[in-house]
This record gives sequence, structure tokens and C-alpha cells, in this order.
Amino acid sequence: MTATRSFLPAALPEPERTPALAVHLSPLLGLLIPGAGALIGPVAAWLLFRDRSRMLDEQGKEAVNFQISVWLYNLALGVLLFGLFALGLLGGVAGSMLGSPEAGGVALVGTFGVFLGLVLPLLLVLNVVPLVFMGLAAVSVSRGEPYRYPLTLRLLR
Repeated sequence: MTATRSFLPAALPEPERTPALAVHLSPLLGLLIPGAGALIGPVAAWLLFRDRSRMLDEQGKEAVNFQISVWLYNLALGVLLFGLFALGLLGGVAGSMLGSPEAGGVALVGTFGVFLGLVLPLLLVLNVVPLVFMGLAAVSVSRGEPYRYPLTLRLLR
């Protein structure tokens, strides 16, 4: 079995630490441009710095892959939320149409219970965890160590 490209365990040279830091903190652009900013920042930084060294290229891909992964996880959660909410509404309508308003009420209350108990905490985690990982990446590259994000789909290699 052959590996496509191994992650570089070497230390980041001093001149590459600031650009690597910019790459990992660039998703904060998402605070100014909601939605696409968290992805535009790392892509722009990666394209700007990737030709300087192989290590900056690797770190840029790592940041872009992580932001794409976070976006996909949020999309999946949004689809789940929409599906559960739609099922609850359909259950409420069906219960009311069948002459049992209590069953309809239970379906609606269950839908909101799932939202508050499952989806809302997952949304909170999916929005706080990336900030924590970006902070860890910033500390790591400041010390000269390359950072590899956990839970990341490796789309760019």
C-alpha cells in the first residue's frame, strides 16, 4: 500500500510561521462575511502562500479541507433539522386531520424537543469547535509545528 502524500512532520522555519498563522486564522473572515467568508479566507491565503514552500502548501490545504468539512457537516445538520421539523409538522397535521388534536400536539412538541435537545447543541458544537481548532492551529504554527485538524475530510491532497 502506497501513501499519496505524507504529512510533513518537520518544523516550520521562522519566515513561514507568520504566513502559516495567517492561513489558519483566515477563516475568521467568516465573521465579516457570513457563510462564504470562512472558506474564502483560507482559499485566498493558501493560493497566496502555496508557492513559497511545500510546508505552507500543506498547511493551506489543511485549513481549506477543514473549512470544507465544517461546511459539509453544517449542511448535513441543516438537512437533518429540516427533515425532522417537516416530519413533526406532517405528524401534527395528520393527527389533527384524523380527529386527534392531542396526537398532533404531541408530534409538534416532540419536534421542538428534538430541536432543543439534539439539533441546537449540535449547532453550537459545530460553530464553537472550529474556533477551538483554529486556536490550537495558531498556537502550533507559532511554535513552528505543522498542524493537522481532526475530523477533516482530506479533499485536497
